[in-house]
Amino acid sequence: MPTYVVYDAKINTGTRYLTEEVAYFLGGIYAADEKVISSGKTYWAAPVRYNPTYSTSTETAEHFDFVSTISAKVNGYTVMKDNIKGTSLDSGKNRLPGFSTFFESTGLVDLLAEIPDLKTALFSSSRDVQKAFIIGVIDGRGTPDASAAKQVIRYLSLDCPNNSIGSFLSDVMIHYGLDVNYNTARDRLEGGNPRKPQLRIKDVEYYMEHLGYISPAKVRKLKQVYDAKYGHSTITSGSAFLAGLKYLKG
Repeated sequence: MPTYVVYDAKINTGTRYLTEEVAYFLGGIYAADEKVISSGKTYWAAPVRYNPTYSTSTETAEHFDFVSTISAKVNGYTVMKDNIKGTSLDSGKNRLPGFSTFFESTGLVDLLAEIPDLKTALFSSSRDVQKAFIIGVIDGRGTPDASAAKQVIRYLSLDCPNNSIGSFLSDVMIHYGLDVNYNTARDRLEGGNPRKPQLRIKDVEYYMEHLGYISPAKVRKLKQVYDAKYGHSTITSGSAFLAGLKYLKG
């Protein structure tokens, strides 16, 4: 039986410990910083979003089923985009294909105020818990920057909601041993909205072999690049760790 750190995430997860499943969803929550207030209660979302043609409807449904399996263990409510729109849980950000897992707040009001305690808990936790947190950060909105045509795997990138969160996520990944770079928000030269801070994991092949993705579409896209680059690649199951997790090796 693993030894878990006692940690109050200030959301209703049904456990007082920082387990792999709790860490996975906290990764998704902190990567997005999205909350919605409904009937006087606050809910935090761990969203999964795809550009319109990126994931097939079958792949998105598979991803939904896997994440639902994980969320059932920690009191999460996983809902497809079309079932969120127009309901009290709709933050207005559910335009792209995908789904979100919601957790009722038991005191979590501001993610930034909670970062020091979560960071301490993560750094005191096992590598498996840290791994689950990082997978949660990347699985929902992190995107592979890779090209099968050019046989190039550049990085996995994530647009972060603000500099404080981006810096925190970067610290967790560096602590785990990943090679990352983090670009803070910069004002666009031509005006308009400033660029979001972006976190980039550079050692993609290490990441895919040891941490992996649950997202079927992202694994398929990366496999195409691996096959172009190496002529062959192998997907192995990490479902014993988290439902639907897949590792990829060239």
